[in-house]
Amino acid sequence: MRETSATFSERIAQYICGEDLSNIDAEVVERAKQRLAYHLGLAFHGLKAGDPDVERAVAVARDLSDGGGNASLIGLPWRTTVADAVFVNCQMMRAFGRDDVIFESGVHPGLVTLPLAWSLGERHRATGAAFLTAIVVGYEMMGKFARWSWTLDAPRRATMPFGPFGSVATAARILELDPAQTAVALAYAAHTAMGVAESDAGPIPHYYGLVCRNGLMGACLAKSGAWGSPTVLEGEFGFLETFLGSAEYNQDALLASLGRDYAIMTSEEKHYPGTGLNQVPIELMRGFVLNDRIGAGDVESIHVTFPAERKNFRASYARGPFTPRTSPSSALFQFGALLVDGDLRPDRYEDVDHPDIRRLIDNSRVDFVDGKSVRYARLEVATRDGRVLVGEGDEFAYEPESPEAILTREARDILPKEKIERACEFICCLENVDDVAELTACLVP
Repeated sequence: MRETSATFSERIAQYICGEDLSNIDAEVVERAKQRLAYHLGLAFHGLKAGDPDVERAVAVARDLSDGGGNASLIGLPWRTTVADAVFVNCQMMRAFGRDDVIFESGVHPGLVTLPLAWSLGERHRATGAAFLTAIVVGYEMMGKFARWSWTLDAPRRATMPFGPFGSVATAARILELDPAQTAVALAYAAHTAMGVAESDAGPIPHYYGLVCRNGLMGACLAKSGAWGSPTVLEGEFGFLETFLGSAEYNQDALLASLGRDYAIMTSEEKHYPGTGLNQVPIELMRGFVLNDRIGAGDVESIHVTFPAERKNFRASYARGPFTPRTSPSSALFQFGALLVDGDLRPDRYEDVDHPDIRRLIDNSRVDFVDGKSVRYARLEVATRDGRVLVGEGDEFAYEPESPEAILTREARDILPKEKIERACEFICCLENVDDVAELTACLVP
């Protein structure tokens, strides 16, 4: 017979259901608004650029929805079912791989939380306060529950096993699940964890959208009265044993951390495609290009040192051959592109056989060191005039832009100025908005 003490998932569910916007710091609320605007900007950017993976997602969603539905698609005139809208809106936010990431785990929280909050909030006419709380809770689940998973016996990108938990946490708040239902939703998350780290090109292009759909279904089934094992996380053959094996997991420490030092404050934007793990070394190289005025013709050799934990993530330091899909993931290709152009140009990722980039990669060396954080990088560049430029670091973050700046730039070719301005007004005072559907209505033609 099961003991009466609460299980791990039941204790997590208590936090998910009990969080309240009044307990959340004002700076955390503002960060949630900014992360929403950032991902909306990415959606418009992908839409304007005609991203083929976005176009495929839209076509499939419209077909599955039989050309109808009540859920809006960001920046588009059509409507679909909620499940299909969650899928499409996620894919638009994923366009060009410039979403956000939380370290040390390396999860991508915005992609698997914001599309659910957006479409479910619209359908259920959630208040802005409920909407923002759902976002913060989803990020909290992703940032605190997830673990670095590239060093496991079966390496995975962290969002693969942990992504569904952020999705169901966000959905649970919008759907107003009680703790018992939320614990069941977490069981569905455990059973829909998926994905393999096989390809240097990353997961299938629509992976994150599928995670969102699964999270939506799990939360809706939980609300309908479905059952899930209460020990799905810590049980003998449960999630933790299956995905983390012998890795230590302190349940009490996790639970104590929820609702304080909010994880959303640690999420970082990516301003270029490819893994966020390369942000530090890329910015070190950018510093050499700008401050030491070097270009491709000035460089004799490159030596970069990464933490040993990155060895299995071979795509992040690949030497090629490349395709336009794989080139952004490699720090070595990014170094070459920076040195050739003086900045990172999106069109350069198509030029996978550029001779100067190829020479620089061939003259690059990659080593690994123990005892460093997963973001650590040491970069040494030997120049042809005898200099050795050295940089080292383990963190770098871009200054977040305001929602107004983001949406004005990214949505102006799709939406009329009045709608953009109205959307910015809603986001600015989102905690006081009575119906999130008023905001979603601003972001369709």
